[in-house]
Amino acid sequence: MDQTSQYSYLRIALLGLGLLLMGSLGACSPKYPNCSKDAHCEKHNQVCVDKLCRDCRSSGDCNKVDPCMACSSSYTCSRAPGCCKSDLDCPGGRCWKTAGATTGQCGGACQNDSHCPAGQKCSGGACVPAAECSSDANCPSGQKCVNGECIAGCTIENVYFDFNESSIRLDQESVVSANAGCMKEAGRAYRVEGHCDDRGSDEYNLALGQRRAGAVARAYKRLGIADGSLSVISYGEERPTCTQPTESCWAQNRRAETNPR
Repeated sequence: MDQTSQYSYLRIALLGLGLLLMGSLGACSPKYPNCSKDAHCEKHNQVCVDKLCRDCRSSGDCNKVDPCMACSSSYTCSRAPGCCKSDLDCPGGRCWKTAGATTGQCGGACQNDSHCPAGQKCSGGACVPAAECSSDANCPSGQKCVNGECIAGCTIENVYFDFNESSIRLDQESVVSANAGCMKEAGRAYRVEGHCDDRGSDEYNLALGQRRAGAVARAYKRLGIADGSLSVISYGEERPTCTQPTESCWAQNRRAETNPR
């Protein structure tokens, strides 16, 4: 073989070796974003996850600068919802952190009553006036507890009668109806008490008072008050509200009272 031929073979051999080296180098460095190890992603400040260069593999790859950053399910760094380092991160609220923690969760102005001033309680993350009551027993007489506030309760009124009558007057029917509504709301047992003015004998007035109490009790039953929660009694003329011998006083004494028993 002459020198020219040897030179040609040498060139071919070197060219083949170069191609082989280029191929091997290509195989070691996959085209971005493909990868087989973290080194293939370093120049993009990423890591190799499932053979692709990603921003993060875990939250530890994200929170080196901002502790509230976390690695999402799509392997991108994003701020964890509600995460905070101080109250400045929580417009209109507070950053609630456990002792020694770097980060916490944004929340309202309070988490429990101890975070509120005296006379207030924590409700829905805000300090609001404390409840005025928890039961009717906390309220003044004649009031009831509704949603923590004392409000005027139902008032059971007297039912008045005409002289020597035991039938309910038309102008007293609304009183009876309102009384029945209050009684249902209270859910208690009641006693209907019949009264008379002092005209007539004791025996007559006791019987008349009984009829008056019975008439009101029957009206209550028609309005839905259970029979077992009612009783009747007559006091005749024994318990007057006034003692003057005048028509206005007698009219006040001709009545039926409804009282809890």
